[in-house]
Amino acid sequence: MPVRTAFADADSAVQKTLLVGLVATLLASALAWLAAGRLSEDLFALARGAANLEAGQPGATIPLASSSREVHRLSVVLNGMTRRLLAANEAMEEKVRQRTQELEAANRELDTQARSDPLTGLLNRRGFGAQLDFALALARRGRRPLAMVALDVDHFKHINDTHGHDVGDQVLQRLASTLRERLRDSDVVARLGGEEFVALLPDTDLAGAEATARTLVQTIAAQEDPVVGRFTVSAGVSALRNPLDNGPALLRRSDQALYEAKGQGRNRVCVQA
Repeated sequence: MPVRTAFADADSAVQKTLLVGLVATLLASALAWLAAGRLSEDLFALARGAANLEAGQPGATIPLASSSREVHRLSVVLNGMTRRLLAANEAMEEKVRQRTQELEAANRELDTQARSDPLTGLLNRRGFGAQLDFALALARRGRRPLAMVALDVDHFKHINDTHGHDVGDQVLQRLASTLRERLRDSDVVARLGGEEFVALLPDTDLAGAEATARTLVQTIAAQEDPVVGRFTVSAGVSALRNPLDNGPALLRRSDQALYEAKGQGRNRVCVQA
């Protein structure tokens, strides 16, 4: 075989080998580039998911990656950890909401207790003071009448001394119940202390308040208590004189009228204009 022919065959084989190697290298490079691209995309997706979670975006999750077994495993672990953390955070927020609601309810209950008379369930002096200020503001703003009735159980000390404090408490509760039943929903009723009660009557002038007080006195006198029999109350009435009149003055005039009713023999109504 001629040398030229032998070398020609060798050159051809070398060229084929080089061509195959080049193609393999290009193919490997292309695959590596594609793999690197997918890996980069997965890593960027993981980073975006983490950033969205950090920003607190609703529904943010860690996406599942598939560029490689290792990256896929990492994404699965991160996704599971994220779900557990989100679940724990939601559970904690729910506990916080529940505790907040319980605290608000407790505060409302404490506020109610601070403003209420525990024996009768009516407002106490503090609660009545707040309602009086509000009613005065409305009356002044609308130039509307406002009246007050002060009531006191007659001979209450004798009831306590004769029948005991438990019976005395029952008398006060009966009186409170009667006031609630006979007065309007818009009226404000309170127990100021001891056997003294007061009713605030919005949109009521002096004559209307006097008529209401007489009805209350007559209704209570007609009732029959199972232990003490009949008991009576005295009442004093006053009304807002002008826009410059104030709550303490209104209450003071009602008390003065009440004392006048007591002095005239009790079981009656007196008016302080």
